[in-house]
Amino acid sequence: MSGRHRRPEANPLPDVDLAERISGAPVVQTAASPAPAAPGRTVVARRSRAEARAARRAQRRRRLLVAGAAAAALVLVVVVVLLLLLLRGGGDESGSAPAGAARQQTLLLQVTGGDGAAAANALVGVTPREDSASVVLVPSGLLVDAAGTGTIPFGETVTLPETSAPAQALTDLLGVRVDHGWVLSQQGFAALVDAVGGVAATVDVDVLATDPQGNQTVVVRAGSRQLDGAAAAAYATFLGEGEPEASRLSRFDEVLSGLLVALPEDRAAVVAAVQAAGEGSRSGLQPEGLAGVLLDMKAATGAEEYVSDVLPVNEIDTGGTVPTYGIEPGQVTARMRSLFPGALLEDASGDVVRVLVENGVGTPGLVEAARDKLVAEGFRFTNGGNASSFTGDASVVLILDGTEESVQRGQRVAAALGLPDSAVTTSDRGQTVADVIVILGADFAP
Repeated sequence: MSGRHRRPEANPLPDVDLAERISGAPVVQTAASPAPAAPGRTVVARRSRAEARAARRAQRRRRLLVAGAAAAALVLVVVVVLLLLLLRGGGDESGSAPAGAARQQTLLLQVTGGDGAAAANALVGVTPREDSASVVLVPSGLLVDAAGTGTIPFGETVTLPETSAPAQALTDLLGVRVDHGWVLSQQGFAALVDAVGGVAATVDVDVLATDPQGNQTVVVRAGSRQLDGAAAAAYATFLGEGEPEASRLSRFDEVLSGLLVALPEDRAAVVAAVQAAGEGSRSGLQPEGLAGVLLDMKAATGAEEYVSDVLPVNEIDTGGTVPTYGIEPGQVTARMRSLFPGALLEDASGDVVRVLVENGVGTPGLVEAARDKLVAEGFRFTNGGNASSFTGDASVVLILDGTEESVQRGQRVAAALGLPDSAVTTSDRGQTVADVIVILGADFAP
Protein backbone atom coordinates (compact mmCIF):
# COMPACT_ATOMS: atom_id res chain seq x y z
CA MET A 1 0.00 0.00 0.00
CA SER A 2 1.38 3.41 -0.95
CA GLY A 3 2.65 5.60 1.85
CA ARG A 4 3.77 2.64 3.96
CA HIS A 5 7.24 1.12 4.12
CA ARG A 6 6.94 -2.63 3.65
CA ARG A 7 9.34 -4.84 5.55
CA PRO A 8 10.13 -8.50 4.91
CA GLU A 9 8.40 -10.88 7.30
CA ALA A 10 11.62 -12.50 8.52
CA ASN A 11 14.66 -11.06 10.31
CA PRO A 12 13.37 -9.14 13.37
CA LEU A 13 15.27 -5.96 14.17
CA PRO A 14 17.66 -6.12 17.12
CA ASP A 15 18.82 -3.35 19.40
CA VAL A 16 22.17 -1.61 18.83
CA ASP A 17 23.99 -3.83 21.33
CA LEU A 18 22.90 -6.95 19.46
CA ALA A 19 24.00 -5.48 16.13
CA GLU A 20 27.40 -4.75 17.68
CA ARG A 21 27.73 -8.31 18.95
CA ILE A 22 26.87 -9.77 15.53
CA SER A 23 29.04 -7.47 13.44
CA GLY A 24 32.00 -7.47 15.81
CA ALA A 25 32.34 -3.69 15.44
CA PRO A 26 30.68 -0.75 17.18
CA VAL A 27 27.60 0.63 15.51
CA VAL A 28 28.12 4.36 15.06
CA GLN A 29 25.10 6.40 16.00
CA THR A 30 25.48 9.92 14.69
CA ALA A 31 23.05 12.24 13.05
CA ALA A 32 22.79 11.76 9.30
CA SER A 33 23.31 14.73 7.02
CA PRO A 34 19.92 16.09 6.01
CA ALA A 35 18.87 15.54 2.43
CA PRO A 36 16.52 17.90 0.56
CA ALA A 37 12.89 16.83 0.68
CA ALA A 38 11.34 15.61 -2.52
CA PRO A 39 9.41 18.37 -4.31
CA GLY A 40 5.67 18.36 -3.82
CA ARG A 41 5.80 16.13 -0.73
CA THR A 42 4.28 17.25 2.56
CA VAL A 43 5.89 16.12 5.81
CA VAL A 44 3.12 15.11 8.20
CA ALA A 45 5.20 13.31 10.87
CA ARG A 46 7.15 15.06 13.58
CA ARG A 47 10.42 13.68 12.24
CA SER A 48 11.81 15.22 9.05
CA ARG A 49 11.93 13.12 5.89
CA ALA A 50 15.74 13.00 6.20
CA GLU A 51 15.50 11.65 9.75
CA ALA A 52 12.92 9.05 8.71
CA ARG A 53 15.10 7.98 5.80
CA ALA A 54 18.13 7.67 8.08
CA ALA A 55 16.09 5.60 10.51
CA ARG A 56 14.99 3.25 7.73
CA ARG A 57 18.59 2.86 6.58
CA ALA A 58 19.65 1.99 10.12
CA GLN A 59 16.82 -0.54 10.36
CA ARG A 60 17.87 -2.18 7.08
CA ARG A 61 21.49 -2.35 8.26
CA ARG A 62 20.54 -4.06 11.51
CA ARG A 63 18.22 -6.43 9.65
CA LEU A 64 20.96 -7.44 7.19
CA LEU A 65 23.46 -8.05 10.00
CA VAL A 66 20.99 -10.30 11.76
CA ALA A 67 20.46 -12.20 8.49
CA GLY A 68 24.18 -13.02 8.47
CA ALA A 69 23.72 -14.92 11.74
CA ALA A 70 20.37 -16.50 10.85
CA ALA A 71 21.82 -20.00 10.53
CA ALA A 72 21.85 -20.31 14.30
CA ALA A 73 18.06 -20.20 14.33
CA LEU A 74 17.54 -22.19 11.13
CA VAL A 75 15.27 -24.91 12.52
CA LEU A 76 12.86 -22.43 14.07
CA VAL A 77 12.73 -20.28 10.94
CA VAL A 78 12.06 -23.23 8.65
CA VAL A 79 9.20 -24.38 10.88
CA VAL A 80 7.69 -20.88 10.83
CA VAL A 81 8.02 -20.62 7.05
CA LEU A 82 6.38 -23.98 6.49
CA LEU A 83 3.50 -23.06 8.79
CA LEU A 84 3.00 -19.80 6.91
CA LEU A 85 2.96 -21.65 3.60
CA LEU A 86 0.45 -24.14 4.94
CA LEU A 87 -1.81 -21.37 6.17
CA ARG A 88 -1.55 -19.37 2.96
CA GLY A 89 -1.67 -22.06 0.36
CA GLY A 90 -2.17 -25.54 1.73
CA GLY A 91 1.59 -26.12 1.98
CA ASP A 92 2.25 -25.41 -1.71
CA GLU A 93 5.96 -24.71 -2.19
CA SER A 94 5.86 -24.70 -5.95
CA GLY A 95 6.82 -21.05 -6.16
CA SER A 96 3.87 -20.10 -8.33
CA ALA A 97 3.16 -16.39 -8.52
CA PRO A 98 -0.01 -15.14 -6.88
CA ALA A 99 -2.90 -14.81 -9.31
CA GLY A 100 -2.75 -11.52 -11.17
CA ALA A 101 0.86 -10.72 -10.13
CA ALA A 102 2.20 -7.96 -12.37
CA ARG A 103 5.31 -8.80 -14.40
CA GLN A 104 8.49 -7.47 -12.85
CA GLN A 105 11.53 -6.30 -14.77
CA THR A 106 14.66 -7.69 -13.14
CA LEU A 107 18.23 -6.43 -13.16
CA LEU A 108 21.30 -7.98 -11.52
CA LEU A 109 23.60 -5.17 -10.36
CA GLN A 110 27.19 -6.14 -9.46
CA VAL A 111 30.18 -4.05 -8.37
CA THR A 112 33.59 -5.66 -8.74
CA GLY A 113 36.49 -5.54 -6.29
CA GLY A 114 40.20 -5.26 -6.85
CA ASP A 115 40.53 -8.89 -7.99
CA GLY A 116 37.99 -8.48 -10.78
CA ALA A 117 35.35 -10.66 -9.08
CA ALA A 118 32.07 -9.16 -7.91
CA ALA A 119 32.27 -7.91 -4.32
CA ALA A 120 28.67 -6.67 -4.05
CA ASN A 121 25.56 -8.06 -5.75
CA ALA A 122 21.93 -6.98 -5.78
CA LEU A 123 19.04 -8.53 -7.71
CA VAL A 124 16.51 -5.78 -8.37
CA GLY A 125 12.88 -6.20 -9.40
CA VAL A 126 10.72 -3.23 -10.39
CA THR A 127 7.02 -3.02 -11.19
CA PRO A 128 6.68 0.46 -12.70
CA ARG A 129 2.91 0.82 -12.75
CA GLU A 130 2.79 -0.05 -9.05
CA ASP A 131 5.75 2.18 -8.04
CA SER A 132 7.25 -0.80 -6.20
CA ALA A 133 10.75 -2.24 -6.11
CA SER A 134 12.33 -5.24 -4.41
CA VAL A 135 16.02 -5.90 -3.86
CA VAL A 136 17.68 -9.08 -2.62
CA LEU A 137 21.38 -8.82 -1.72
CA VAL A 138 23.45 -11.84 -2.76
CA PRO A 139 26.72 -12.89 -1.06
CA SER A 140 29.67 -13.18 -3.42
CA GLY A 141 30.65 -16.43 -1.71
CA LEU A 142 27.37 -18.15 -2.64
CA LEU A 143 28.12 -21.36 -4.55
CA VAL A 144 26.37 -21.54 -7.92
CA ASP A 145 26.48 -23.80 -10.94
CA ALA A 146 27.88 -21.95 -13.95
CA ALA A 147 27.08 -23.57 -17.29
CA GLY A 148 30.19 -25.10 -18.84
CA THR A 149 32.31 -24.34 -15.76
CA GLY A 150 30.86 -26.12 -12.74
CA THR A 151 30.33 -24.99 -9.16
CA ILE A 152 32.05 -21.68 -8.31
CA PRO A 153 31.48 -18.73 -5.95
CA PHE A 154 28.89 -16.37 -7.41
CA GLY A 155 31.28 -13.39 -7.40
CA GLU A 156 33.57 -15.20 -9.84
CA THR A 157 30.88 -15.57 -12.50
CA VAL A 158 31.64 -12.03 -13.75
CA THR A 159 35.12 -13.21 -14.77
CA LEU A 160 33.77 -15.89 -17.15
CA PRO A 161 33.84 -15.32 -20.93
CA GLU A 162 30.04 -15.59 -21.20
CA THR A 163 28.74 -12.20 -20.03
CA SER A 164 25.33 -13.68 -19.22
CA ALA A 165 26.86 -16.25 -16.82
CA PRO A 166 25.93 -14.39 -13.58
CA ALA A 167 22.30 -13.89 -14.62
CA GLN A 168 21.98 -17.50 -15.82
CA ALA A 169 23.50 -18.94 -12.65
CA LEU A 170 21.20 -16.92 -10.40
CA THR A 171 18.14 -17.74 -12.51
CA ASP A 172 18.84 -21.46 -12.21
CA LEU A 173 19.53 -21.31 -8.48
CA LEU A 174 16.62 -19.11 -7.37
CA GLY A 175 13.96 -19.89 -9.97
CA VAL A 176 13.55 -16.19 -10.73
CA ARG A 177 13.91 -14.82 -14.25
CA VAL A 178 16.86 -12.40 -14.46
CA ASP A 179 16.28 -10.17 -17.47
CA HIS A 180 19.52 -8.19 -17.56
CA GLY A 181 22.88 -7.83 -15.85
CA TRP A 182 24.88 -4.69 -15.05
CA VAL A 183 28.50 -5.01 -13.94
CA LEU A 184 30.31 -1.91 -12.68
CA SER A 185 33.98 -1.72 -11.80
CA GLN A 186 34.84 0.27 -8.68
CA GLN A 187 35.91 3.12 -10.96
CA GLY A 188 32.67 2.91 -12.92
CA PHE A 189 30.56 2.86 -9.75
CA ALA A 190 32.56 5.82 -8.37
CA ALA A 191 31.91 7.79 -11.57
CA LEU A 192 28.17 7.08 -11.32
CA VAL A 193 28.07 8.30 -7.71
CA ASP A 194 30.10 11.42 -8.55
CA ALA A 195 27.71 12.18 -11.42
CA VAL A 196 24.81 12.54 -8.94
CA GLY A 197 26.79 14.62 -6.45
CA GLY A 198 27.79 11.89 -3.97
CA VAL A 199 25.75 10.04 -1.36
CA ALA A 200 25.03 10.47 2.35
CA ALA A 201 25.99 7.51 4.54
CA THR A 202 26.62 6.60 8.16
CA VAL A 203 29.92 4.74 7.86
CA ASP A 204 30.00 2.04 10.54
CA VAL A 205 33.75 1.29 10.54
CA ASP A 206 36.97 2.80 9.25
CA VAL A 207 37.41 1.58 5.67
CA LEU A 208 40.95 0.32 5.09
CA ALA A 209 42.96 -0.12 1.90
CA THR A 210 45.98 -2.43 1.69
CA ASP A 211 48.88 -1.67 -0.67
CA PRO A 212 51.03 -4.36 -2.36
CA GLN A 213 53.48 -4.25 0.55
CA GLY A 214 50.69 -5.05 3.02
CA ASN A 215 50.50 -1.58 4.54
CA GLN A 216 47.01 -0.43 5.51
CA THR A 217 45.63 3.09 5.30
CA VAL A 218 42.24 4.50 6.23
CA VAL A 219 40.44 5.68 3.07
CA VAL A 220 37.06 6.44 4.69
CA ARG A 221 36.64 7.41 8.33
CA ALA A 222 33.73 6.07 10.36
CA GLY A 223 30.92 8.53 11.00
CA SER A 224 28.04 10.27 9.29
CA ARG A 225 29.31 11.96 6.16
CA GLN A 226 28.81 12.77 2.49
CA LEU A 227 30.79 10.34 0.34
CA ASP A 228 32.24 11.10 -3.06
CA GLY A 229 32.40 8.37 -5.67
CA ALA A 230 35.72 6.79 -4.66
CA ALA A 231 34.77 6.73 -0.98
CA ALA A 232 31.30 5.32 -1.74
CA ALA A 233 32.75 2.53 -3.91
CA ALA A 234 35.32 1.64 -1.24
CA TYR A 235 32.70 1.62 1.52
CA ALA A 236 30.11 -0.36 -0.49
CA THR A 237 32.58 -3.18 -1.22
CA PHE A 238 34.55 -3.21 2.06
CA LEU A 239 34.70 -6.31 4.25
CA GLY A 240 36.87 -6.18 7.36
CA GLU A 241 38.90 -9.10 8.59
CA GLY A 242 36.71 -11.60 10.41
CA GLU A 243 33.45 -9.85 9.46
CA PRO A 244 30.46 -11.81 8.08
CA GLU A 245 29.63 -11.00 4.47
CA ALA A 246 26.32 -9.58 5.70
CA SER A 247 28.32 -6.55 6.88
CA ARG A 248 29.42 -5.77 3.32
CA LEU A 249 25.92 -6.37 1.98
CA SER A 250 24.60 -3.87 4.53
CA ARG A 251 27.09 -1.23 3.40
CA PHE A 252 26.28 -1.80 -0.26
CA ASP A 253 22.58 -1.55 0.53
CA GLU A 254 23.10 1.80 2.27
CA VAL A 255 25.14 3.25 -0.60
CA LEU A 256 22.62 2.01 -3.16
CA SER A 257 19.78 3.61 -1.17
CA GLY A 258 21.74 6.85 -0.95
CA LEU A 259 22.33 6.77 -4.70
CA LEU A 260 18.58 6.51 -5.34
CA VAL A 261 17.92 9.51 -3.07
CA ALA A 262 20.58 11.53 -4.88
CA LEU A 263 19.33 10.72 -8.40
CA PRO A 264 17.94 13.72 -10.29
CA GLU A 265 14.29 13.60 -11.33
CA ASP A 266 15.12 14.33 -14.97
CA ARG A 267 15.51 11.16 -17.05
CA ALA A 268 18.09 12.70 -19.39
CA ALA A 269 20.25 13.63 -16.39
CA VAL A 270 20.07 10.06 -15.07
CA VAL A 271 21.03 8.69 -18.50
CA ALA A 272 24.03 11.04 -18.47
CA ALA A 273 24.99 9.77 -15.00
CA VAL A 274 24.87 6.16 -16.22
CA GLN A 275 26.96 7.07 -19.24
CA ALA A 276 29.53 8.71 -16.95
CA ALA A 277 30.58 5.21 -15.82
CA GLY A 278 32.11 4.79 -19.29
CA GLU A 279 34.22 1.68 -19.81
CA GLY A 280 33.67 0.77 -16.16
CA SER A 281 30.10 -0.24 -17.03
CA ARG A 282 29.02 -3.40 -18.83
CA SER A 283 25.41 -4.34 -19.57
CA GLY A 284 23.22 -5.77 -22.28
CA LEU A 285 20.73 -3.04 -21.40
CA GLN A 286 21.24 0.39 -22.97
CA PRO A 287 21.88 3.44 -20.72
CA GLU A 288 18.28 4.57 -21.26
CA GLY A 289 17.02 1.23 -19.94
CA LEU A 290 19.38 1.28 -16.95
CA ALA A 291 18.28 4.83 -16.15
CA GLY A 292 14.66 3.69 -16.32
CA VAL A 293 15.26 0.96 -13.72
CA LEU A 294 17.03 3.43 -11.40
CA LEU A 295 14.18 5.93 -11.72
CA ASP A 296 11.61 3.20 -11.02
CA MET A 297 13.56 2.31 -7.87
CA LYS A 298 13.66 5.97 -6.87
CA ALA A 299 9.90 6.28 -7.37
CA ALA A 300 9.39 3.22 -5.16
CA THR A 301 11.43 4.80 -2.35
CA GLY A 302 9.29 7.93 -2.60
CA ALA A 303 6.13 5.82 -2.36
CA GLU A 304 7.69 3.83 0.52
CA GLU A 305 7.24 0.67 -1.54
CA TYR A 306 10.95 -0.19 -1.70
CA VAL A 307 11.98 -3.40 0.11
CA SER A 308 15.53 -4.72 0.44
CA ASP A 309 16.60 -7.94 2.13
CA VAL A 310 19.46 -10.42 2.19
CA LEU A 311 19.29 -13.83 0.52
CA PRO A 312 18.87 -16.57 3.17
CA VAL A 313 22.11 -18.58 3.10
CA ASN A 314 23.95 -21.11 5.22
CA GLU A 315 27.73 -21.03 5.61
CA ILE A 316 29.49 -24.13 4.27
CA ASP A 317 32.69 -25.35 5.89
CA THR A 318 35.01 -26.03 2.95
CA GLY A 319 38.22 -25.78 4.96
CA GLY A 320 39.24 -22.60 3.14
CA THR A 321 39.83 -19.13 4.53
CA VAL A 322 37.14 -17.46 2.37
CA PRO A 323 33.55 -18.11 3.55
CA THR A 324 31.30 -19.95 1.12
CA TYR A 325 27.54 -20.33 1.30
CA GLY A 326 24.64 -22.44 0.11
CA ILE A 327 20.98 -21.45 0.01
CA GLU A 328 18.27 -22.46 2.44
CA PRO A 329 15.72 -23.82 -0.11
CA GLY A 330 12.57 -23.43 1.99
CA GLN A 331 13.41 -19.89 3.04
CA VAL A 332 14.53 -18.90 -0.47
CA THR A 333 11.30 -20.18 -2.00
CA ALA A 334 9.24 -18.12 0.43
CA ARG A 335 11.44 -15.04 -0.03
CA MET A 336 11.28 -15.18 -3.83
CA ARG A 337 7.50 -15.58 -3.73
CA SER A 338 7.32 -12.49 -1.54
CA LEU A 339 9.81 -10.23 -3.32
CA PHE A 340 9.60 -11.40 -6.95
CA PRO A 341 6.06 -12.74 -7.56
CA GLY A 342 6.08 -11.32 -11.09
CA ALA A 343 9.40 -12.89 -12.11
CA LEU A 344 9.06 -16.51 -10.98
CA LEU A 345 9.82 -19.16 -13.59
CA GLU A 346 6.57 -20.86 -14.67
CA ASP A 347 5.68 -22.73 -17.82
CA ALA A 348 2.71 -21.92 -20.03
CA SER A 349 0.34 -23.79 -17.73
CA GLY A 350 1.43 -21.78 -14.68
CA ASP A 351 3.22 -24.82 -13.28
CA VAL A 352 6.70 -24.75 -11.71
CA VAL A 353 8.60 -27.65 -13.29
CA ARG A 354 12.19 -28.54 -12.42
CA VAL A 355 14.03 -30.19 -15.30
CA LEU A 356 17.38 -31.96 -14.92
CA VAL A 357 19.24 -32.28 -18.23
CA GLU A 358 22.05 -34.74 -19.03
CA ASN A 359 24.25 -34.95 -22.12
CA GLY A 360 23.84 -38.44 -23.58
CA VAL A 361 26.12 -38.03 -26.61
CA GLY A 362 29.06 -35.98 -25.33
CA THR A 363 28.71 -33.09 -27.76
CA PRO A 364 30.06 -29.93 -26.03
CA GLY A 365 27.49 -27.23 -25.27
CA LEU A 366 24.49 -29.51 -25.67
CA VAL A 367 23.18 -29.09 -22.10
CA GLU A 368 23.65 -25.32 -22.26
CA ALA A 369 21.64 -25.16 -25.50
CA ALA A 370 18.84 -27.17 -23.90
CA ARG A 371 18.91 -24.86 -20.89
CA ASP A 372 18.25 -21.81 -23.05
CA LYS A 373 15.26 -23.47 -24.67
CA LEU A 374 13.78 -24.62 -21.36
CA VAL A 375 14.22 -21.34 -19.49
CA ALA A 376 12.71 -19.44 -22.42
CA GLU A 377 9.56 -21.51 -21.90
CA GLY A 378 9.51 -20.93 -18.13
CA PHE A 379 11.02 -24.21 -16.89
CA ARG A 380 13.51 -24.38 -14.02
CA PHE A 381 16.79 -25.88 -15.20
CA THR A 382 19.20 -28.12 -13.31
CA ASN A 383 22.51 -29.11 -14.89
CA GLY A 384 23.00 -32.87 -14.84
CA GLY A 385 26.29 -32.82 -16.78
CA ASN A 386 27.21 -35.90 -18.78
CA ALA A 387 25.10 -39.04 -18.63
CA SER A 388 26.62 -42.20 -17.16
CA SER A 389 27.24 -43.47 -20.70
CA PHE A 390 27.14 -42.12 -24.26
CA THR A 391 24.86 -44.31 -26.37
CA GLY A 392 23.97 -42.00 -29.23
CA ASP A 393 20.37 -43.14 -28.91
CA ALA A 394 17.36 -40.86 -29.30
CA SER A 395 16.61 -38.37 -26.53
CA VAL A 396 14.36 -39.48 -23.69
CA VAL A 397 12.18 -37.44 -21.34
CA LEU A 398 11.76 -39.34 -18.08
CA ILE A 399 8.71 -38.78 -15.87
CA LEU A 400 8.06 -40.31 -12.50
CA ASP A 401 4.72 -41.99 -13.22
CA GLY A 402 1.98 -42.31 -15.79
CA THR A 403 -0.50 -39.87 -14.27
CA GLU A 404 -2.06 -37.32 -16.58
CA GLU A 405 -0.27 -34.50 -14.78
CA SER A 406 3.15 -36.13 -15.19
CA VAL A 407 2.53 -37.04 -18.84
CA GLN A 408 1.49 -33.48 -19.68
CA ARG A 409 4.56 -32.10 -17.92
CA GLY A 410 6.78 -34.43 -19.92
CA GLN A 411 5.09 -33.46 -23.17
CA ARG A 412 5.52 -29.73 -22.45
CA VAL A 413 9.23 -30.28 -21.76
CA ALA A 414 9.59 -32.35 -24.94
CA ALA A 415 7.88 -29.63 -26.99
CA ALA A 416 10.19 -26.96 -25.57
CA LEU A 417 13.20 -29.02 -26.71
CA GLY A 418 11.74 -29.83 -30.11
CA LEU A 419 11.33 -33.51 -29.25
CA PRO A 420 8.32 -35.71 -30.13
CA ASP A 421 5.78 -36.88 -27.55
CA SER A 422 7.12 -40.38 -28.10
CA ALA A 423 10.30 -39.30 -26.23
CA VAL A 424 8.29 -39.19 -22.99
CA THR A 425 8.49 -42.36 -20.91
CA THR A 426 8.12 -43.34 -17.29
CA SER A 427 11.12 -44.34 -15.22
CA ASP A 428 11.72 -45.58 -11.70
CA ARG A 429 14.91 -43.52 -11.57
CA GLY A 430 14.82 -41.43 -8.41
CA GLN A 431 13.77 -37.86 -9.20
CA THR A 432 14.52 -36.11 -5.94
CA VAL A 433 16.04 -33.01 -7.50
CA ALA A 434 13.74 -32.58 -10.49
CA ASP A 435 10.22 -33.25 -11.74
CA VAL A 436 11.44 -34.31 -15.19
CA ILE A 437 14.79 -35.77 -16.31
CA VAL A 438 16.00 -35.33 -19.90
CA ILE A 439 18.81 -37.36 -21.46
CA LEU A 440 19.77 -35.66 -24.68
CA GLY A 441 20.45 -37.92 -27.67
CA ALA A 442 21.62 -37.58 -31.23
CA ASP A 443 18.23 -36.30 -32.37
CA PHE A 444 18.38 -33.12 -30.25
CA ALA A 445 19.03 -30.12 -32.48
CA PRO A 446 20.46 -27.16 -30.53
